[in-house]
Amino acid sequence: MRQLIFSLLALISTIVYGQEKIEKVLFVVDSIPIFHEITEEEGKLSEKTVDHFEVVTNKEKFGEYKIYDFDKLIFVFTKEYTKRADEIKRIPSFINKMYKVGDKWCLIGSSKPYIGKYIDYYLDGIKKEEGFINDGVDDGLRTYYYKDGTIKLYRNYSKGIPNGESGKYFQNGKLQCKGIFKNGKEEGLWTEWYSTGVIKWETEYKSGKAQLAKEVIKANSLFEKGLEAFEKGYYKDAVNYYNKTLELYPNYNDVYFHRSRAYLYDLKFDEALIDCDKAVEIEPLNKDAYSQRAFIRIRKYEFKDSRTLSKNSEITVYATKQNVEIPADEKSQICSDLKKGYELGDTKQMITDAIKKYCE
Repeated sequence: MRQLIFSLLALISTIVYGQEKIEKVLFVVDSIPIFHEITEEEGKLSEKTVDHFEVVTNKEKFGEYKIYDFDKLIFVFTKEYTKRADEIKRIPSFINKMYKVGDKWCLIGSSKPYIGKYIDYYLDGIKKEEGFINDGVDDGLRTYYYKDGTIKLYRNYSKGIPNGESGKYFQNGKLQCKGIFKNGKEEGLWTEWYSTGVIKWETEYKSGKAQLAKEVIKANSLFEKGLEAFEKGYYKDAVNYYNKTLELYPNYNDVYFHRSRAYLYDLKFDEALIDCDKAVEIEPLNKDAYSQRAFIRIRKYEFKDSRTLSKNSEITVYATKQNVEIPADEKSQICSDLKKGYELGDTKQMITDAIKKYCE
């Protein structure tokens, strides 16, 4: 049973006994019934985060869950939940305890627009989001949190409309952006930073419309043309557009990342690595840059001594090696970058597969 609790691959579980009986199980985590598979965003449970669990097999004791077709309830209580004061436990969850009637949020079982606080939690009991609802809509400060409990985003509302200061933070606690909303639109000076504390952009807004300087408009246009050229497979043209963008803004992290992609697809691995290094230097929390740097190294060895299969004016097809020997120091760097990208949130299947292949 403990193994079932902590795997939680599918919280609506079926347990098969022999060839005949199938037992349907509903998990209720910290008073919240789980009717779907848990996503990466919702977090995970482990023995370190769970305080205790209770198994109920008597349907007469199912209480509010009698209406569901389950044979067994497993109540899971996290350590964070057991530490909460009773008045905090009574505050409803926005996602799991409310539904919308028109544009108003109501508590399940009531058609009256909700008034009061709400708090959502990650699966392990850490606070995920909190705010205040008045007459069924957001009113006042709404705050989002990372899985470690630090602030991710805050925004002020007035009668359901963003009004007042709003800010977003990196996982290291540094401000990512900050500005003011007025009647749902950006107003005044908005500042965006890199996670190092260096300013990335400063933009003046009027009624939600950015008031951009001519050089910014030109740089954005060149960058967009580079992206368009890349999508069409014109990698050299993309690099040229990115080069011109960097002449205007030499510390534009996004351009180094995308120029690295263009170099990678053009099989210029050394140039691609240099640009990825620069992207990570400017923005150390760029998860995609770490993952990309790992795959640049992998492709560099896969395409080593490759031969041309076909070639025309638009595309060249190469034969590559899928099972290649990678030096230990390079493999260590690949593994390190894959794990760093995953840690920062790049949890795609190709990343987890690569971690298994290059980190074991």
